[in-house]
Amino acid sequence: MVLNNIVVKKKASKDKGQLSLDILSLQPVLEKSFQTYLSKNPHFHTVKKVNLTMTLCGKAKIKKLNHSYRQKNYATDVLSFPLYDNIRPDKKVKEQLFREIDLGDIVICKEVAKSQAQEFGITFEQEVIHLAVHGLLHLLGFDHEISKKEEKIMEAHESELVNKIYKKLKKIV
Repeated sequence: MVLNNIVVKKKASKDKGQLSLDILSLQPVLEKSFQTYLSKNPHFHTVKKVNLTMTLCGKAKIKKLNHSYRQKNYATDVLSFPLYDNIRPDKKVKEQLFREIDLGDIVICKEVAKSQAQEFGITFEQEVIHLAVHGLLHLLGFDHEISKKEEKIMEAHESELVNKIYKKLKKIV
């Protein structure tokens, strides 16, 4: 399986700064980690190529998206726009023999990510990794807002994948 289309892009915003090289250098690590994670999912056994888009944006943009799609009028850290209701590895769905699959879009607010990174005592890049993983799990159908049980299931997957990515990054650095 190849996950070669995590497209990290920065939406135009009032600040004219560029994405840091550190964020762009996360792309191959996220691709490889997501690929390994998805290869364990029985729904992806026939999949040869996975596509998803990850966008970093400002507070105004994510607040507008959050209001439009979730009727919540505030800036949030991450939004996911899945193309499938449920392709979790622990749920049965009709056998679908895809060769290529588009999962959807992940939108991360860079200002909220920076603020949360400071709050949690981690780097901005670490928070982006966490939010990207969180977004990926939502694309697959995990939802921590359904129940405490579902929250624990999602947190377990999130912790496992984030820790694996951190280990890969430590080997690179």
